[in-house]
Amino acid sequence: MTTTTRTGNLYFVLREGSTREEQWSWADIEGLCRAGELSPRARIFLPDEDRWATIDETRLGELFHGRSHDETEDAPTPDDLARLEADYQSAIERAGESPDLIEAQLDVAILAAELGRRDEARAHFQTVLHRYPFHARAAQEVKRRFSKNEQKAFRYLERPSPVWEDLGELATMPLARGPLYVVVPAAAMVVLAWLPMGGLWRAAFAFLWAFQVMEYTARGANRPAAWDRSFKDPWHKLARPALIMALVVGQWAALLFLAAKVTLLAQGNGGASVATLVLKSPVFLVLGSIVGLLYFPAAMVSIGGFTGPIAKTLDPRRLVRAVARMEHEYVYSVALIAGLAALLLGTRVLPGAIPVFGEMIFSAALAYATPMAGLILGRLLARMAHVIE
Repeated sequence: MTTTTRTGNLYFVLREGSTREEQWSWADIEGLCRAGELSPRARIFLPDEDRWATIDETRLGELFHGRSHDETEDAPTPDDLARLEADYQSAIERAGESPDLIEAQLDVAILAAELGRRDEARAHFQTVLHRYPFHARAAQEVKRRFSKNEQKAFRYLERPSPVWEDLGELATMPLARGPLYVVVPAAAMVVLAWLPMGGLWRAAFAFLWAFQVMEYTARGANRPAAWDRSFKDPWHKLARPALIMALVVGQWAALLFLAAKVTLLAQGNGGASVATLVLKSPVFLVLGSIVGLLYFPAAMVSIGGFTGPIAKTLDPRRLVRAVARMEHEYVYSVALIAGLAALLLGTRVLPGAIPVFGEMIFSAALAYATPMAGLILGRLLARMAHVIE
């Protein structure tokens, strides 16, 4: 039983069956309990614990000990049910008239739960959370009324902590399923490197792997996704993201090509090779890297968090708006990914001249960094998915 200090502070109280909060001192609440105006199932907000509890869970529950069963009967009477039903219909009307009023929306959800209509309550609570993601009171009500397994079905219930708050967890996450989870892909990447267009195959492999980790960790997991989940729904887990990301890369390449062509025309050298300029010009290499670093993460998050038409998923205006809404969350996430990219570049350049060994070092580093990038994007998706829908 919770032990709450009895002070002169005011406490929020919800009478049983009511959705209207009242404020009383602890002494007043004791008096209401003794007078029978508050039942054991009335709720009180405990500021020290930052949660709602029933009266019976606190020291006030002692006031009801010794009462007869009839005095503390929890089952609602027909009159209670009729009153709740009337309140429910009235709350639905208020919510329809003021759809942006959070209290009206919550009243509907809470009254549906009080009436035992769990499916309706679940739908109403989810409506509130879609409109007001991670709303504190809505989350508290859901946690109070639904089991932990049921809570997993809710979106935007509880915002996870930013990935940069625990860089130690980020660094060790790739090994959460054991060393083979990294060793086997590293070996596969070494093999891919020796195939025709090996760099392209390796990039596709790393993207799909990071995408699986992103989707999995966006649901609250702190370890990378198991391999077999990719083949349970190959269209949505493999084919669709690969197709959309290929189109995103095409957009990026078209932008670079257009910029290079305009540059050549401005220099009066329109007949020169655009590809040569892009590949050999440090300016275009840096520009292409910066644009890709800013654009590709937003595209991956959009692919994972939005299931609408491909054309809408690819709309650059929509992605730019999403980045603007994510603000510093996106900037910090991209900065972490840029740090990983810089470390990978170092493993590529330093031992790169050593045959075979250099390729093995880079493949191992890439296999270790890929799930880390997936976790960064997964946490970003979990925290900010509501701004890209």
